[in-house]
Amino acid sequence: MQRLIIRRLLLAIPTLLVVSILSFAIMKAAPGDPVRMYVAGGMSKGSQADIARIRHNLGLDQPVPLQYLAWLRNLLSGNLGYSLASQRPVTQIILERLPASISLMGISFLVAITLGVAVGVLSAVRQYSLFDYAATVLAFIGNSFPSFWIAMMLIWIFGVRLGWLPTGQMRSYQVNASPFIDYARHYVLPVATTSFVNLVTWVRYQRASLLEVLRQDYIRTARAKGLRERVVLLRHAWRNSLIPILTMIGFSVANLVGGSYIIETIFSWPGMGQLGFQSLLQRDYPVIMGVTLLSALFIIAGNLLADILYIVANPQIRSGGEGAVVQ
Repeated sequence: MQRLIIRRLLLAIPTLLVVSILSFAIMKAAPGDPVRMYVAGGMSKGSQADIARIRHNLGLDQPVPLQYLAWLRNLLSGNLGYSLASQRPVTQIILERLPASISLMGISFLVAITLGVAVGVLSAVRQYSLFDYAATVLAFIGNSFPSFWIAMMLIWIFGVRLGWLPTGQMRSYQVNASPFIDYARHYVLPVATTSFVNLVTWVRYQRASLLEVLRQDYIRTARAKGLRERVVLLRHAWRNSLIPILTMIGFSVANLVGGSYIIETIFSWPGMGQLGFQSLLQRDYPVIMGVTLLSALFIIAGNLLADILYIVANPQIRSGGEGAVVQ
């Protein structure tokens, strides 16, 4: 276990380095001039001398490799730089937005994995039943629709037409109810959208994995010994069916991180996703790099968690070593 964690952490260093190089290169190749947006809010105002002076002070007149090396040197010293738009430390801006994103992604992940596994198990146990057909059709339909379309439909139905739920933000400016209820009402639509996109994947994989386990010889042996069906299902079949789908944790975390840019922007959620999208529009390079690097860290941590849980849940790998997973 310790060897796996150490090896994964060591592999994370070159991974983050490659991500930072590609992100920096793509960002520099994108159209737009951050200096002009910084000087005049995106309008071509200000003298050429002022623009040249600001570009020189920000180091944007240097070759791209030298700019990257300067950014990397500051990163190694714990400095992500200052925002070109607000002139505030990037670290401070990200830390202000981080709790909103973590809470949204955490709640969505728990809802998706809980409901997805439960529906997948019931669908496999009641194979070819009406519930199974309904769950399968819903999973395929849900997997076909993009997350932004689902979000807009939920907003139109429950926010605009029915008026039951707020359509955006994390809280109301004028709270008539208790703060907890107000926060809960604002969480419903973003959590429903984010969790549904991941839930359909968990349903499909849990159903397929459990059906495969139920066809194994040791399940027939357990039933032949006279064990109750509930014991066979929970103790033998379901626990073993979880082993292959644990690898889905890393995929789900990547989906949550990537989808947060769209979902948080649609719902005006004050998190990292919205911050990253706004920074792209403003060509705020330091903030973009900070958000991208932190997003990559979340994805790497999700994959590491999936590897650790896979080893904990699989007795064969625990007894035989980590080589089968690490290699």
